[in-house]
Amino acid sequence: MDEATRDSAPAPLKAFQAMVAAGPPEPAVLDLLLEKLGLEGQLEHAMALLRQAGPDWEPVRGRLRAEVARSRVRRMNRWQTDPNRKTLRLRFSASGPACAQHPPALAAQLARAILDAGLPLAMGLEKVPRPALHLGHPLPLGVPGLGEWADAVLSQGAGVPPADLPGRINPHAPAGLAVLEASIVPNYASPVSDLCRSASWTWACPPELLELAFFATAEFMAAERFEMEKAGKTGGHKGVKRVEIRSLVEAMAWRGGELAFATRIASGQAPNPQKLLGAILGVDPAAVTGLVRTGLALAEDPRLLEADRYEPKLHNMFEDAVLLDAGSHIRIVDGDDDDPIILGG
Repeated sequence: MDEATRDSAPAPLKAFQAMVAAGPPEPAVLDLLLEKLGLEGQLEHAMALLRQAGPDWEPVRGRLRAEVARSRVRRMNRWQTDPNRKTLRLRFSASGPACAQHPPALAAQLARAILDAGLPLAMGLEKVPRPALHLGHPLPLGVPGLGEWADAVLSQGAGVPPADLPGRINPHAPAGLAVLEASIVPNYASPVSDLCRSASWTWACPPELLELAFFATAEFMAAERFEMEKAGKTGGHKGVKRVEIRSLVEAMAWRGGELAFATRIASGQAPNPQKLLGAILGVDPAAVTGLVRTGLALAEDPRLLEADRYEPKLHNMFEDAVLLDAGSHIRIVDGDDDDPIILGG
């Protein structure tokens, strides 16, 4: 696909987005736009845009539900064997307004930037389909992230080298959100959220807390155990419990008035760095400001290390699907119970 075609690819969806913001148009205009969206396979993305629209759009939602349901069934039937599907792994940064978004909103903004860039972002398999984009380990609200991860599924190839994708996506991204690099990973790769093993942080310590923080962190790193209070259930009842956090901190080092430290991510869980530092220093966590997550370290993907266990399986599934679609050449001829069954070509 050439540059002009690629840049114009999302035009009907952009027009529909503007239409949703302005209000339902004349039926003839709407019908023409829905026809264009259908030809480009964008009806499900249009339905996603209608999720927050008012009751005036309910007739349109009703028109789209049946087609969206059929599209989801088709996608579920061929998802594993689709030779065109590509998994795009993105490393991105979120700062300013972008890091003030909750993870679902941040994912939606990144998905919108990908779509507006003309890339064929696929829809997921949920009962209410959403763009097939999933973030790595969630970024704490309000904390900038300099090296975040996301997986996005494309319904077909991007048409350009992965190295060119940041330059294509970023002009469409909102303030504070920027794709740093992109690569294609096998579809059988583990989700990036399962691979996050540790998070690196920096904290610009306020001058009035510097002396306290220097000695408190030294005592913490020298201790074998350290507990903090955390809201949770004890014996089936809500309350406050004490949890051990020393084992969750892998390293701490001072660089002038800035503290660099790393926390472990185990089974998808990780300590809140603001609460963790608050407990170490013995101060209100709200006093811990100026945190930045500088990166997420990923473990080696066991699926990629054992690719031979997955590639043949997908290959065989694809062959089976082709055979099923092509039909069988075996013909069963009925006869008496005592007669043999004849298999004809």
